[in-house]
Amino acid sequence: MGFAKLESFLEDHIEGFFNKRLSSALEPVELVKQLEREVLKRKRKVDECTLVPNDYTVFLNGEDYQRLCAHRVQGALYEAVEKQVIRQECFMDGDLRVRLQKSKTVKPGVCEVQSCFTESKEAQQEEAEQHTLVRERIELRPSAEMPREHKIVSLTVVDGPDMDASLQFGEKQIYIGRREKNDFILTDVNASRLHAYIAYERHRHVIHDAGSLNGTFLNGEKIEIACLQSGDEIQAGSTVLLYEVI
Repeated sequence: MGFAKLESFLEDHIEGFFNKRLSSALEPVELVKQLEREVLKRKRKVDECTLVPNDYTVFLNGEDYQRLCAHRVQGALYEAVEKQVIRQECFMDGDLRVRLQKSKTVKPGVCEVQSCFTESKEAQQEEAEQHTLVRERIELRPSAEMPREHKIVSLTVVDGPDMDASLQFGEKQIYIGRREKNDFILTDVNASRLHAYIAYERHRHVIHDAGSLNGTFLNGEKIEIACLQSGDEIQAGSTVLLYEVI
């Protein structure tokens, strides 16, 4: 057995065994781990890129479901999948859907995850079952338990006049430059008023140069458009910004 397979076996069996022995209650962190593993397991190559499913169901015992079906847990699971897509440098088509569902066959302290590729919007439009919680990329009313936006990455100035300035964001399009209405405002005189913007495409962040005077650089190379990876450095004028999954 290779090292990678051995490591996966230990994670799936030994770690889970000790977790259940040390703690009788299933914790949200275990749901996150199972979702991350499901994303890895279901990756597939399609037309020069790697795709992952956009529809996930987490099956729980009735008692665990009642304890974990809060909106904050839903939000954490949704964000975990989005972050994993970026970390693994994959893409996802369609709206992301994560649901929690009761199961009579799943034992207490255990969860099971199933996923599929949903190509139409039928799944998003169908009514949720009575004992199912669903998380989708839909604008919902803000509450104390559930943030309005999923913040999954950050931009931080690591070199330049605005050193240490930072912004966390998720699916919202981000504008960068000197003008006051930008989302990330730079004071760097070598940056354009609207220097670049970051769009959210196929569940990945893509940087676009906005016709800047001095150009936009990614890891030292001038670009017009590029898909971002965690750890990338973006240069706008004399400013260098670090893009990271948080």
